[in-house]
Amino acid sequence: MDLEASFRQVGKQLSAGRVSAEYHPYAELKHTWSRRQSSVSFRISDYMDSAPGDVTDAMAWYLLCKAFGKACPDGMAEKYLGYARSREMWGPKKPVYVSRARSLSFRPVGSARDLGTVFDYVNSCYFGGSVRRPDLAWARESPSVRLGFYFEPLDILAANRALDSEKVPRYVLEFVVYHELLHGVLGAKGSPTRRVHHTKEFRELERRFSMYEDAEAWLTKLARKRRAEKGVPQV
Repeated sequence: MDLEASFRQVGKQLSAGRVSAEYHPYAELKHTWSRRQSSVSFRISDYMDSAPGDVTDAMAWYLLCKAFGKACPDGMAEKYLGYARSREMWGPKKPVYVSRARSLSFRPVGSARDLGTVFDYVNSCYFGGSVRRPDLAWARESPSVRLGFYFEPLDILAANRALDSEKVPRYVLEFVVYHELLHGVLGAKGSPTRRVHHTKEFRELERRFSMYEDAEAWLTKLARKRRAEKGVPQV
């Protein structure tokens, strides 16, 4: 069954009116919808275009229920979310993701810092060299959004370009890399519908960073600076 047929079939069971769905080349895994009177139209990330039929059906249930504020049938959300976060789905899509990730630069050597050198140091000091090197990237986005991330399905670790500066102590970048590597090593806990990333274990390990308090103070300072530049009142 194709995408639109799945959505129409689920729509009938939910009395959702006229339902349409099409794939769209979003940069990230993103789905949107619009409702007009008795119809609802979905734009589905084309990263899902190779999903098995039962996953597509589960996605239709999950999104239509969200659009209409209804409870999703047992197992449907889990089946869709589990697949959407899997290496099974993302592995074949990596070239497409990289080509669309315009905010990412996969050249580890920046203007002031080398992510490869920082990774090797952090890996050696805190993980005994046991972590396989992920794809390293600099992210061009506001530090107020995030200072780094680890995308497990594609094994990508990114640090914010704002940290590629002699004005920012190297240990701050090391801490961000350490934080993201912890995500890679520990993974998320909980269920597909309720994932917990910063568990008690995570926070305890995070505090083992040698300059934890200094790094946290710097990151807080950086966040306040960015808020001030945006004109956000300080309280």
